[in-house]
Amino acid sequence: MPPVPDAPPAPAHGTTPAWVAGAIFALGAASLVLLPLGTPAGSTLWSYLPEPPLRATGQPAAFAAAFGIGLAATWAGAMITPARRVAGLLAAAACLTLSQSIILALYNIAWEPLPALLSLAGAGSLAALLRPSPTGPGTWFKGRVAPSVLDRLQATQDESFLRPDQREATVITCRLLNESALREALPAREFLKLYETFRTQAAGILVAQGACLDPTESSGVRAFFGLPLTGASPADEAVAAALALDDAMRGFAGATPHAPACGIGLATGKLTAGLIGQTYTVLGEAVELSRWLAAETANYEVRLLADAATHFAADRIEDRPLEFVNPPDGAAVEIFQIIGTTGSLSQESLIRRGAFRDAITLLRAGHTEDALGRFADAREGLTAPDPVLDYFVSLATDQSQRDAASSAGSGNVPPPAPASPAPTDILTPPPASSTSQSLPRRQGKPARKLPRRP
Repeated sequence: MPPVPDAPPAPAHGTTPAWVAGAIFALGAASLVLLPLGTPAGSTLWSYLPEPPLRATGQPAAFAAAFGIGLAATWAGAMITPARRVAGLLAAAACLTLSQSIILALYNIAWEPLPALLSLAGAGSLAALLRPSPTGPGTWFKGRVAPSVLDRLQATQDESFLRPDQREATVITCRLLNESALREALPAREFLKLYETFRTQAAGILVAQGACLDPTESSGVRAFFGLPLTGASPADEAVAAALALDDAMRGFAGATPHAPACGIGLATGKLTAGLIGQTYTVLGEAVELSRWLAAETANYEVRLLADAATHFAADRIEDRPLEFVNPPDGAAVEIFQIIGTTGSLSQESLIRRGAFRDAITLLRAGHTEDALGRFADAREGLTAPDPVLDYFVSLATDQSQRDAASSAGSGNVPPPAPASPAPTDILTPPPASSTSQSLPRRQGKPARKLPRRP
């Protein structure tokens, strides 16, 4: 693996040329007030007033004001980033300078604004053009992180986080689930516009939440929490960002007549991250797993799925276990539906979630009748459809019928069902010796490996 290249050194001249050029321009513009005829731009403004001003501002005061404004603009152009912020400050200052001249004219004081305006715009723009390009660690992440995070990266003295290494992080991926249908239904121009709007809005939400975008993801939006700088709890940050992103995508779908459907997947694990060539690259199983989970949301008719590693790493997550699945690559993984953060659920929702967890535990242990009873408890008080609950009730019902048919065919009377076990460890995967049940998915969905029995 090639060594990490050093960040390009700062130019030796620093910001000195920007300061000198801005000061010289400000001096020249301010000197316009010393011309014998002055600069008659103000007379045009004053002609619209009911009574033109009678008392003119002295040349020393007008010169000092114009020169001082130019020096302030020079400082803004040489020191403030990014350039759009400088442009906004200069535009605001120009509006204030022009309005100040009109206000003074209302009090019979004639103050010529043109030298100050020229000094402001010219000195500030020239300083911004001549200042050195930003250097340091943050230059590799421009456009990928929020401005506040970029400032932290710029201020970081230790650049070891750029060196390739194994890093614990959480990956979040957002995908457009009905992309193929939209591509067929919409003209190419409208589809591309819709897709770009989706990517822009999703990326903006994730960056605002503190994520680092992955520019290599072309079929959606992917971002990392815990990279490039280590966070206090990247999994919790990713969960909060996923919920914020889900809200934003619901608004996006509601404001679009074509009903785009979005899915969000989260995965946590060891990632290989570091600066290679001119790009900060991240690779690992969690990257592809998050992308796959985002697509799997369509199978469960939910919007947010996470893997078991994210469940255990996040301390402020409210979720419910679903089942063990086999991704195309890698070992079987338990998946969870994210339903909120700690404190966001009502007491009734927490009770229903607890009943659902108990039912999943019983279903995995083979106690289907008890599981159906707890699923009924989880349904109590629901005011909206719950496709996930319906799916698992169907699984439990099918398995119960199979068990009954098997007992009738063998002539054996099934033993009485044991008492429901306490869900003390409901999320622990079954032992390796467990056997899988090949139960059918919902109608129209392919069969897959579902809840296991010990």
